[in-house]
Amino acid sequence: MVCVHGSLSWGTFAFRAQRPLANAHALALPDRRGYGASTASGPSDFAIDTGDIAALLGERAHLVGHSYGAVVALLVAARWPEAVRTLTIVEPAAFAVARSDEAVAELIANLADLYATAASLTEAEFMLRFLEGFGYRRGVDMPARLKLTPIAIRAARTTMTERPPWEAEIPLDALASTDHPRLVVSGRWDNLAAGEQALGRRAFAAVCDTLTHALDARRVIIDGWAHGCQNSGKPFNDALRSFWETTRKPVRRG
Repeated sequence: MVCVHGSLSWGTFAFRAQRPLANAHALALPDRRGYGASTASGPSDFAIDTGDIAALLGERAHLVGHSYGAVVALLVAARWPEAVRTLTIVEPAAFAVARSDEAVAELIANLADLYATAASLTEAEFMLRFLEGFGYRRGVDMPARLKLTPIAIRAARTTMTERPPWEAEIPLDALASTDHPRLVVSGRWDNLAAGEQALGRRAFAAVCDTLTHALDARRVIIDGWAHGCQNSGKPFNDALRSFWETTRKPVRRG
């Protein structure tokens, strides 16, 4: 099982609640370039990340991607389908597939404006404004101020110059023609004061709906959790186990 983290994060933090899955699977939680303990050089870019992640899959692996990491996972699965046992994308930031949706267009515009002014912001202020763009509220859904650890500061700095995820053109036809099972997971966002009306919820829901239909994927919604729905732990892990079990191909004998 290879898990690809999103922006403002790193492998062992983004998928800390998936540790129990290591009881039955070899669990790889890599840090993308510029994040966590990664020593790889160069900017964070989904096109470069695809090669890094593909190299970790071995003969075949369950591939899971969250947010920006889901964009990477989609591109990996399209280019190297033979290396992917199953594909799970969690709150994918694949905004290009639903660019015509009003909420998606608004979120792209908000984040583009933020990236344009990022150089003038501290890492903590950038992170707060980034989360506000999704619908989180200072002092309500998140602290009014942040005191970041060194690893979180590095994650914020990398995100500030990261190639925007909406520049990724997802090859839906190529993905739809692959034979690995696909799962789309999203949060219900009802643990935020803004709830279902949050811009992030509406934008990610549009992306999830588009991908579910285009890829003939299974869809799961995790109650009580917003963008980081994998942090629910057992509900998310149980959904993964069920997906893997029910899509397992029978072993041919004789």
